[in-house]
Amino acid sequence: MATKTNAGLVAYAKAQVGLPYWYGTYGQTANASLLSAKKKQYPDYYTADDFKSQYGKRVHDCSGLIKGYLWSDSATSTPTYKSSQDKSATGLYTAATMKDKISTFPKTAGLLVFRGTSTSNITHVGVYGGDGYVYEAKNHASGVCKTAYKQSDWNYWAQCSYITDDTAADVTSLAVQTTAVDEKTIWDYLYGKIGNAYGVAGLMGNLYAESALIANNLENTYNTKLDMTDKEYTDAVDSGSYTAFSSDSAGYGLAQWTYSTRKKALLEYAVAQKASVGSLSMQLAFLYKEMSESYGAVLDTLKNATSVLQASNIVLTKYEIPADTGTSVQTKRAGYGQTYYDKYAGISSSASSGSTSTSTVTEKTATDPAKSFSESLAGTYKVSPSSGVNVRNGAGTGKSILVALPKDTKVQNYGYYTSASGVKWLYIQVTYNNIKYTGFCCGTYLKKQ
Repeated sequence: MATKTNAGLVAYAKAQVGLPYWYGTYGQTANASLLSAKKKQYPDYYTADDFKSQYGKRVHDCSGLIKGYLWSDSATSTPTYKSSQDKSATGLYTAATMKDKISTFPKTAGLLVFRGTSTSNITHVGVYGGDGYVYEAKNHASGVCKTAYKQSDWNYWAQCSYITDDTAADVTSLAVQTTAVDEKTIWDYLYGKIGNAYGVAGLMGNLYAESALIANNLENTYNTKLDMTDKEYTDAVDSGSYTAFSSDSAGYGLAQWTYSTRKKALLEYAVAQKASVGSLSMQLAFLYKEMSESYGAVLDTLKNATSVLQASNIVLTKYEIPADTGTSVQTKRAGYGQTYYDKYAGISSSASSGSTSTSTVTEKTATDPAKSFSESLAGTYKVSPSSGVNVRNGAGTGKSILVALPKDTKVQNYGYYTSASGVKWLYIQVTYNNIKYTGFCCGTYLKKQ
């Protein structure tokens, strides 16, 4: 069976759009025998009256859409069951080594997106197509469908551990490669890890100075020296035909990793993740791993920086360490960082400022988990009583209050709730007075918009 890749998964999922959803299936052809077997296994999921009309069609459930690709030679061939890869949605997330909260999602084609109340209680999985859509076996009523991606619809993402990430950039023009999409992807990932806009901006300014934020960027002098484009070099490293990656002293990737030990670690990480060495999502994960394990002082400064210049200088002098770290270089890199700060943090200030203001939002989250899910509840709500409503630590008036919200405050619910005394308490999220609250509101006092 051919190597399984992100691109292949996307193509497979797209080919299934419009086909039926049968719980517990993974690309088999619907027939009377399959229906009888599945009814015995999962009687609660086989109560509809349209199953017989779907005979002859390829069928999947949500995790089965991924397993159907893994176990089939094509989008129409009969799948061959493999027990070692037979994972539920929760199992697919657990088995992945490259994964995180949806706030850091790099929007790379072929990554999996998950819905669930926690990492141990994943309830649904879909395939991100790289085109702004998720391809998912949604439910029996909807079948396999194409849904516009909204971050609020999902909770986690992961690179499937049984699939090779083949998403390295396939372009050579700097103008094409440096896109706002890449910038925002990098900002969102790093902010999800660092949590400080100054720190993220200072780091991104240095990465821009090193690579123009191009993940498969080979140091320009080595394009000439090796007579390879960025893509040719990346492809040769990925295929194994070029074996001097760790020792050639050529700067490569977002951070222009150069030293042999760091390039060796980058390549080993890419291989372990089954990713191209030029994959943006892989390099972001590696960069944070490298900082966490070997550059703790730099990471700590980024998380607590009070200006772009402070964050930029720690990266310049303790992480990137180019030959010239003088004042002019410091000013230039901080200027790059300030551009990203102004663009994505939404606050303008001098790159050399020592201002202590920050766009970082404090978070307060309920300790009680939501116990139920209903997709029909998801949406934006407005506080309806003139007296306002309390956001609580759990479902019920006996739970402690996190914050009181005034009338007409808008809150977001993603379908999760807990019932208490016959009333649905919605698990909501709202940013109020620069604090992000996640907790429970009595559904009686919220009006859906």
